[in-house]
Amino acid sequence: MRPTRSGAQFTIIGENIHATRTLLRSGRHIAPAPDGRDVIRFETAGGERYLAIPDALRESADYAGGRVKHVQAALLGLLAGSEPDASDARAYIETLARRQAGAGADYIDLNVDEVAQDTSTQQAAMQLLVQIVEALGAAPPSLDSSNASVIRAGVEASTCPERLLLNSASVERLDVLDMAASARCSVVASAAGQGGLPAGSDDRVANAERIVGEATRRGIAADATFVDPLVIPVAVEPEAGAWFLEAVIRIRQRLGPDMHITGGLSNVSFGLPARRLVNDVFIDLAADAGADSGIVDPVASDLTRVFGRDQSSRPYKLATDLLTGADPYGLEFLEAYRAGELTGEP
Repeated sequence: MRPTRSGAQFTIIGENIHATRTLLRSGRHIAPAPDGRDVIRFETAGGERYLAIPDALRESADYAGGRVKHVQAALLGLLAGSEPDASDARAYIETLARRQAGAGADYIDLNVDEVAQDTSTQQAAMQLLVQIVEALGAAPPSLDSSNASVIRAGVEASTCPERLLLNSASVERLDVLDMAASARCSVVASAAGQGGLPAGSDDRVANAERIVGEATRRGIAADATFVDPLVIPVAVEPEAGAWFLEAVIRIRQRLGPDMHITGGLSNVSFGLPARRLVNDVFIDLAADAGADSGIVDPVASDLTRVFGRDQSSRPYKLATDLLTGADPYGLEFLEAYRAGELTGEP
């Protein structure tokens, strides 16, 4: 946890161990091996190590486009089980998890959905990740999947299921609530509706109240429930940030102080420049609105920096206007970026 500006505690769900995550092939984490093939370079307490990139990824469109799905590479190495690749893959996952926990993650979110097309492989990958993360003892896993059976596989692999966070339940996925109730663990309660994403703040609040009601009926305590009003990029919908922030305020008012409010806060900046600035400001605004948790990468979004930003600065105000809809489509924000006013904001 990290304290917000008000001194309240902010629970961090570290999001970086996802099969979707990529590294630039031109970046410092990719290096040539003696045979000339690229490998993923990483540091451990024992020194520098190298993770092989499986042939399946070398033949992918992402790789051709200059990116490597590094978590997927590790998962494929683990699943193959051949040495030394499996040992390197395990060490790589351990390194990522330790970095997340060291940066303040209270949970480590695990998502394997893109490791393979078939459910059985996804289930096996989730079980391996749960075993690795729990063995470290640094922070408990958050099991994140679009497939409830993959979440269930993670629960079954856990030695301490009561410490898990299940991500996520919704009105269309009440079986995840049943799992959480049975395991006596925490759960992310999504404000997704019967037809998918909610349209505005009203839908978010109504869906949140409904899913929380279902959780309560199953005996899940308020302090074990993390309501997610759902973040979508402002580059796609200029009012998305305002909808989320208004929903947070209203959910906090209606559901009280014990219920947690979270969300994939970095989603808001997809497709924009100066993403670190935008993410930092949005986390700060969300906390001010009443969110006490976030699904974020605490290494990239250092919350000491986030809650220490100068709210009177021009970059902060530009990002605020972008996020609250006062600067529709970010025209002023983008003009300032092109003019170099956001220099130093990656």
